[in-house]
Amino acid sequence: MSDSTSVSGTPTRMKVAVRLRPVLKQDDKDKEPCVRGLDATSLEIWNWRDTKQTIKYNFDVFFDATSRQQDIHEKCVKPLMAKALRGQNASIFAYGPTGAGKTHTMLGTVERPGIIPRAVNDIFRLINKQKLNAGDAQWMYSLSFSYLEIYQEKVYDLLEVKGQDLPIREDRDRTIFIPNLAERVITSLEEFHDLFVPASKNRTTAATKLNSRSSRSHSILLLKVVKKQEAPPYKKQIGKVYLIDLAGSENNKRTGNRGIRLKESGAINTSLFVLGQVVDALNQGLGRVPYRDSKLTRLLQDSLGGSAHACMITNIAPEESNYMETYTALNFASKSRHIVNKPFTNEITERPTAQRPAKRSSSGEERHQAASSPPRKKAKRDSNEQKVTNRPESAEGSTKQQENAPFLSPLLRRQANFEESMKSRLQALENNIMTRLNPPANQGQAHQSHDLQNRQILEQLKESSKQLSQLQKQNSKFHQVLANSRMKDQDHLPQRKISSDPSTKKTSSGVAGSSLGQPATLPKAVVKPLTMSTQHNFAPQPTTKSNLLKRRAPDVQFMKIKTCDDPKGKSLKENAHQLQPNPELQAKHTAEIIHLLNTGSVKQLKSLQSVGEKRAQLIRSWRQMFGEFTTISDLKKVNGLPSKTVDAIIRNNLLCQGIAKG
Repeated sequence: MSDSTSVSGTPTRMKVAVRLRPVLKQDDKDKEPCVRGLDATSLEIWNWRDTKQTIKYNFDVFFDATSRQQDIHEKCVKPLMAKALRGQNASIFAYGPTGAGKTHTMLGTVERPGIIPRAVNDIFRLINKQKLNAGDAQWMYSLSFSYLEIYQEKVYDLLEVKGQDLPIREDRDRTIFIPNLAERVITSLEEFHDLFVPASKNRTTAATKLNSRSSRSHSILLLKVVKKQEAPPYKKQIGKVYLIDLAGSENNKRTGNRGIRLKESGAINTSLFVLGQVVDALNQGLGRVPYRDSKLTRLLQDSLGGSAHACMITNIAPEESNYMETYTALNFASKSRHIVNKPFTNEITERPTAQRPAKRSSSGEERHQAASSPPRKKAKRDSNEQKVTNRPESAEGSTKQQENAPFLSPLLRRQANFEESMKSRLQALENNIMTRLNPPANQGQAHQSHDLQNRQILEQLKESSKQLSQLQKQNSKFHQVLANSRMKDQDHLPQRKISSDPSTKKTSSGVAGSSLGQPATLPKAVVKPLTMSTQHNFAPQPTTKSNLLKRRAPDVQFMKIKTCDDPKGKSLKENAHQLQPNPELQAKHTAEIIHLLNTGSVKQLKSLQSVGEKRAQLIRSWRQMFGEFTTISDLKKVNGLPSKTVDAIIRNNLLCQGIAKG
């Protein structure tokens, strides 16, 4: 069992150091540099807006061109290694434009080792020093490391080249980690060197106009220090050190990037831009910090405003040609000084697993009982076989407990280090099992009464099911009688009467017949109704015989109209059953629609048939530009409404095709 605790520390501000590299080219040594150091913490740079002025910056540490690798390690790295051995996290990363010396600061050379080999050596030195102390003899130490790179927003393992993008996860303690990332345990600096050097060759690098070996990816080395206590209270502290070598921002016009180099520089500049957004959000105290917008900022979440001691070493170049890159890097470093982290001690209390006590010398009866006892894998046993009868009785209470509780008592006797709450729960479970196996006499009577009640309930259910079936039969008879009565009412309904010319004998095949489905004969004439009301009443009415007659026989009168014959004797057929609405109601309805077109909003115009959001906006825009509508046919003047669409709108809203044509 383990209990995780985190001891919160005091908030700490990010430490920012600036390192100025020497002039590389011989031609530039004769020129005046654009950056000049003032003292151990400040420097100044030209003001590109006014060459007569300079801009001054203050940082925690400033290293000039004559600085050594050991100076940077003593002031920036060494104080953080001791915190890692106390279960806290630390982060050191190099920032700056391309060609400013970031990789040299982190790796160095064989003669001048950089931050990474010196940090590993410091950790081993501190571990050996603490082991020599008498108070720390009870602690065990282990050191392991992982190595990865972020290339074009993809995470790759450098220790084990897998060729796949590794995901970034976050645990319940909001700690960032990468599953399936290779981890190697090391015991000496030589062993680290043998593993790290081949892995460094797997990092992606390429040549540009500004740097012959330019880093095309961000690399992160993770050192994990585990400090474990072997005596009570068995504490375990885990400290992590992140050593990050960032790829430099690039100006593609100066580097001459093409093709894949251009794509790489785009990914690098994007991740550094998101890094700047994270710093701005932390300084402004915004509610959302865009850590997830880039893989780099996602991995630096603990270092930027998180739970790690952080130190940023900004590398700059003194040449005048690198002025804008140096100016931008100094501004970013100045803003990063205001970031505050909240480190804590990651401590876990691990309780060792209980060891089995030494076996006691058992008597002959106990050995015989153990040999003759049935195996524990059988789930069902007889209650008489579960009782132990041949064990010697030491006391009356203990004998009764052993006879009634043969299931969990051996477990309780073996596990002597159980807590009291666990013992009480196991004993309660044991008593419950024995009660169910051997119920008392009164409980048996209760079971019998319960069975009797169940039988009575079943009998009541059978009777209610019979009554329900009888009700269903009566309901079906009732529905049949009701259907017969409706059929009789339909037989007494009046049929439509159509006046026809007795002299004509031809029939129309396209007209429906009577209500009995027989074809009806019609004369060669156009049938027109005299009047029809356009008002609709949508209120629900009771279904009575009078209402049914009103629905079946609308108030429409038919008349016969003479037809015109052509000279050859052939008659011209016109539209049959053409409806003509009431002129007064139609004029009133038309006036209402025109008023709605002239005064209605978009929402009100949508109430018209066949008019949606887009058509309503077109009608409203035309009205604002050209004035009011005089007739409904003016809709054809609206741009975006075809003639067919306007005809459909008029026909659907006026319910009369003849008016639409007018």
